[in-house]
Amino acid sequence: MDFISIQQLVSGERVEGKVLGFGHGVPDPGAWPSDWRRGPQEAVAREKLKLEEEKKKKLERFNSTRFNLDNLADLENLVQRRKKRLRHRVPPRKPEPLVKPQPQAQVEPVGLEMFLKAAAENQEYLIDKYLTDRGDPNAHDKLHRTALHWACLKGHSQLVNKLLVAGATVDARDLLDRTPVFWACRGGHLDILKQLLNQGARVNARDKIGSTPLHVAVRTRHPDCLEHLIECGAHLNAQDKEGDTALHEAVRHGSYKAMKLLLLYGAELGVRNAASVTPVQLARDWQRGIREALQAHVAHPRTRC
Repeated sequence: MDFISIQQLVSGERVEGKVLGFGHGVPDPGAWPSDWRRGPQEAVAREKLKLEEEKKKKLERFNSTRFNLDNLADLENLVQRRKKRLRHRVPPRKPEPLVKPQPQAQVEPVGLEMFLKAAAENQEYLIDKYLTDRGDPNAHDKLHRTALHWACLKGHSQLVNKLLVAGATVDARDLLDRTPVFWACRGGHLDILKQLLNQGARVNARDKIGSTPLHVAVRTRHPDCLEHLIECGAHLNAQDKEGDTALHEAVRHGSYKAMKLLLLYGAELGVRNAASVTPVQLARDWQRGIREALQAHVAHPRTRC
């Protein structure tokens, strides 16, 4: 085993043909064999020289890219070079396609059929178009049903107000002499009923069979409309052509709430209809009919008790 001194290690001297620090003369991979024997000062000087050469190359490269702006031509040349660089860096944007303005679709005139259908379906823009073109708000179909009738039946409150402002007749009558109040009660729209009555609609109007809005409210089972009609002065004991009052109708349709409201507001129990039957007798007949139907069902041989 060979031993080396510190001086030999620093100076890099050979001992018996061997490179110090490596056995059997094998060179260090990645080292500079020519620099192995040089001292530390020479290595430092070599590094400085290398840095100076790199600085010199950078300076030459910088000077080669500079322009001498001695005249206007040099300036124009500089501008052209800058433009070329920008063209290479930023891709040009594709021009956006020109959008031709589309002509506005012309709204066709609204006819009577479309006007009435729009009132039923709450298509206000068609109503506005019709009224703007000076259409008659009281125009009607073959059954004398107006736009106000349809709006009241379907519950289009805003449309009802618009038609009334435009001049629609609040008590317009259809072929059965039923006013919009009848149609509002039939649909059960209390808010519209209030609108119509506030505009002066007749609370005790009669149709061709003598019914009043009170009768209709009972038949269609809308007690809120029934109570409002009573509060607005509806005749409790008004009779239709069959002699039936609203109380008769309440008993016939089995509407307990309507019967209770009518009795609380003072409806008479002894009024006889065309068949000389009072509401009480009608109730008894109704109860007897139910009892007989139940008894017949129980007596049937197929009935299982």
